[in-house]
Amino acid sequence: MVKIVECKMTDVEELSQMSVQTFSETFAKDNTKENMKSFLDNSYNVQVLSEELKNSNSKFYFLVDNDKKMGYLKIKLEADMIEQKNILEIERIYLLKEYQNHGFGGSLMKYAQDAAIDLHRDGICLGVWENNFKAQRFYKRQGFKKIGAHDFNLGSDRQTDYILIKKFTQ
Repeated sequence: MVKIVECKMTDVEELSQMSVQTFSETFAKDNTKENMKSFLDNSYNVQVLSEELKNSNSKFYFLVDNDKKMGYLKIKLEADMIEQKNILEIERIYLLKEYQNHGFGGSLMKYAQDAAIDLHRDGICLGVWENNFKAQRFYKRQGFKKIGAHDFNLGSDRQTDYILIKKFTQ
């Protein structure tokens, strides 16, 4: 049975491994080995993820099927990528490659949306790489709209992430 469980500090090593694997599966083919290594070493190590887990504004969740972790979600209870207040931010939503295109991304998205509604947020925002067309199509189907862009540094490569938002009608 598939379920979503909150990550605990004791999960940090597994979270680090999953972060590296899912990010690599998604982006390694489009980036240099040096830039990937730099980004992964600096962003998804146990120390950095431990600090993120301690942050009261951040929540991590694993998608689990019979004790097999299939992917994860990181949300920020208050978005800091946009100026609008009362918006939940999806900072990461990743599935292992073998679990993509089976509806599991929609399950994580629904979980984030339900959390936003339970917290009485006005919507959800996220960033998506300008060249990640698969993710952009997924977010469009989920009702997100582009409202801007910002820089994202992957190693020494400055890239552009589109900022998307989904507002809830209230």
